[in-house]
Amino acid sequence: MNKAFRLVEILWIVVAATAAYEVYDLWGTFDTRFWIFVGFMVLAVFMFFFRKKQRQKFEERNNNV
Repeated sequence: MNKAFRLVEILWIVVAATAAYEVYDLWGTFDTRFWIFVGFMVLAVFMFFFRKKQRQKFEERNNNV
């Protein structure tokens, strides 16, 4: 189960990196797609840290049992 949690974290970083590349590519246009990718990037970074914290709590809980 721990490997699955780590995989999800890595996938969120991949989503953030992909969105960051698209933001860089669309820089200066500021059209709708630019803002959508900015939103995806912010969401993916937030989800990475959220899932990381959740995994750490899960590991602590399993180690104390």
